[in-house]
Amino acid sequence: MKNYLLVRNGAGAASVPLPLNGTVREVRTAEEAIAAVENGELLSAVLIDTPSALPDVGKLIRCVNDRNSDLLAFPILLLTDSEHIEQDEAFLGGVVVDCVEQPVRAAVLKNRLANAEELVSSVSFNEFSRMLQSLPANIYLKDNRARYVFSSQTWHHLKTDNDEDWTIRGKTDLDIRKDKENARKALESDLELIRTGKGTSYIIEENDGAQEFLQIIKEPLFYDDGRVRGIIALINIVTEQEQMRRKLRERYITDQLTRVYNRSYYTEYLASIEYGAPDPLSIIIADCDYLKQVNDTCGHTAGDDYIRSCADLLRFILPKEALIFRTGGDEFAAFLPGIGTGETERLVAQLREAQDKYCIEGNSLSVSIGYSTMQGSGELKRHISEADHNMYADKERKKIRR
Repeated sequence: MKNYLLVRNGAGAASVPLPLNGTVREVRTAEEAIAAVENGELLSAVLIDTPSALPDVGKLIRCVNDRNSDLLAFPILLLTDSEHIEQDEAFLGGVVVDCVEQPVRAAVLKNRLANAEELVSSVSFNEFSRMLQSLPANIYLKDNRARYVFSSQTWHHLKTDNDEDWTIRGKTDLDIRKDKENARKALESDLELIRTGKGTSYIIEENDGAQEFLQIIKEPLFYDDGRVRGIIALINIVTEQEQMRRKLRERYITDQLTRVYNRSYYTEYLASIEYGAPDPLSIIIADCDYLKQVNDTCGHTAGDDYIRSCADLLRFILPKEALIFRTGGDEFAAFLPGIGTGETERLVAQLREAQDKYCIEGNSLSVSIGYSTMQGSGELKRHISEADHNMYADKERKKIRR
């Protein structure tokens, strides 16, 4: 419901077509109007009847100027007649946005009021957008075709071609983002939000000269009938927090002795691929030989070096895509996504050949190795067991040779 304050002094005897679209409170003096404004009434507009004939009208206008919040501003309209119009139009400017000559039809006055309120709201929004620019976060709006309507910041991640007249308005992320992969993901998430009406939140990494992590929070805006009309979103710089989170995560999933992944992450990884493993997926199981002998003759520090050497061997020979885990004291498992049987056999041969290049206090490294390759919809646990069985078979062959 709109609330209007009408200052009717009687000098001009302007005929105001009432009621308007809302409630109208009438006062007779500038002092009464000032009291209403200073009491914090939420007003849609102030209408002044023949201001040139109203004592202290300048004081009232200054009061409205001072009281108006940049975010909750309201206009002043002047009501006049042919006799006073020239004097009354002299007050135009600032919050005094229109001068309406009487008599006037109700529909016309309502339209002039609506235009005045929209004008002040537009000025208020522009001021608000300038305020938003002082924030470290970026707030933006998009329409229901994922095109920008407003953005409080123009960050260095955008391609503006140093054009002074460049505007973000009407463009999608694919049009303006330097990182096209992140742009594609942003557009896909926008279209999914528009389709489902469900908000989303995620973190992206930008490397435009320096590593930066951005948290993006998006929520839908709706029409009254439930259709999505657009997107309102917030981008926060979370580089420090994300780098710390990643360090803690790395510490949590890393074996401190060997710097490969630990048993906790091994369990987590198995759960993550149980129903969606890469195809093919090769599995290598490795176990240090003669570790007890090294511990007994050279001490546990040498034993630790012996275990570390096994991890180093796996890291050196296996491709960078391999995930290597220390699953027990001297036991390791490696998963090789996208690598089939032939390539795995070649890698295992290299592992066996390179073992004796590692020596700990006179003890050459010896590692028993087994492998298995899963293709199609194979059973993951069965292939792990098969690789483990082949590793023990390799260990038994070594015992026989000794």
